[in-house]
Amino acid sequence: MCRAVQGAGRRGPQDHSSTVTQTVPRRLVRHLSVLAAAAALTASACSDGPRPEPATPNPPRAAEPRRDPEPASRRPRATKPVRTEGAPRVGVVAGDLEVPWDIAFLPDGRALVTELSGRVRLIDRDRRLRSRPVATVPVSARGEGGLLGIAVDPEFARGRRFVYLYVTTADGMQVQRWRMAGDRLRLDDTVLGGIAAGSIHDSGRLRFSPDRRLYVATGDAGRRELAQRRGSLNGKFLRLEPRQYRGRAGRPTIYSLGHRNPQGLDWQPRTGRLFATEHGASGFDGPSGDDEVNVVRRGANYGWPTVRGTSHGRFAAPAHLWPETVAPSGAAFVSRPDSSWTGDLLVAALKGEELHRLEVDGARVTDDETLLDGRYGRMRAVVEAPDGTIWVTTSNRDIYGSPTSPSDDRILRIIPPRG
Repeated sequence: MCRAVQGAGRRGPQDHSSTVTQTVPRRLVRHLSVLAAAAALTASACSDGPRPEPATPNPPRAAEPRRDPEPASRRPRATKPVRTEGAPRVGVVAGDLEVPWDIAFLPDGRALVTELSGRVRLIDRDRRLRSRPVATVPVSARGEGGLLGIAVDPEFARGRRFVYLYVTTADGMQVQRWRMAGDRLRLDDTVLGGIAAGSIHDSGRLRFSPDRRLYVATGDAGRRELAQRRGSLNGKFLRLEPRQYRGRAGRPTIYSLGHRNPQGLDWQPRTGRLFATEHGASGFDGPSGDDEVNVVRRGANYGWPTVRGTSHGRFAAPAHLWPETVAPSGAAFVSRPDSSWTGDLLVAALKGEELHRLEVDGARVTDDETLLDGRYGRMRAVVEAPDGTIWVTTSNRDIYGSPTSPSDDRILRIIPPRG
């Protein structure tokens, strides 16, 4: 209605009144003039406000990779979290994997799994492992290096079908962007480089925050001094904006420093605090022990290698400490409802060969329960699945482990207890 009235008002009596006075009586002319004025007032009332100023041209933007639509059959579907009565239940999703390092779920519920050797595997919604890798990534598998972390673009379902891989190469650590076309991944570009790689302490974890920034954890690469050197990207948490990870990052934000080898990170539900696990000294760089859980804050310095333990002085102190080495790796909060674990932080332990359930009150860890102690060997990644179950990878065929089962390495699926 307003659109039609606005059109009448734009015509106005000034366009036609002279013609009308020559062909119709004056009373009709006056009547038409009143109607035209009313139309003009009505058009003004229907407007959204004052007339906008001329638009200022936007500066040219870097071209983003094209978007590919998500097939309708693979759009996300809401599910109620799976829960069990009584004790948690553990099953095996897949076996005979080559050191599965990390897991990332696609919006449709399928899962991508990285193997240290360089393969990316696909697990269907019915939890069947595809025999053919979706990608084989060239890696430098020296020491602890290889194909490590994986993260899916937060706008994957809206056409930005990108997957980000954390890779050890001959030139150092890289974050690479790969495009998913059908059931195959193809290299799109290198997003971030300039991170030194070593035979140890390559970290390897990357995750998207709730506000869609990409966080990249880096280790000291076995060179302790890099953690405090602000000109180095090692021993840090790095942050990339969307324009950076979808283009070329340039210089990332150094979010925090003073880290030895962080390997797990996740954001606490409701508060948005970033919690991270970190390996303490292991003998060659100090007495073994003092593994940490930290609440990572922007600009904070966590003290490695200057301090360790609970007394950090001017440096940020850990929220939780294991005096004896457990080698904490992946970490994930239980965010889905209806479980007695909801709100807890789960931490996979390599040397400890266990899963830790940490009860958290604000920024404090108030309890530490050990689960699956020694039953499945070294545990690397822990991820909450879309259905609310917990997926954990074993790492028994890496350079430090030994198989606990003929089907190692495996992906476990844990159903949390109802709460």
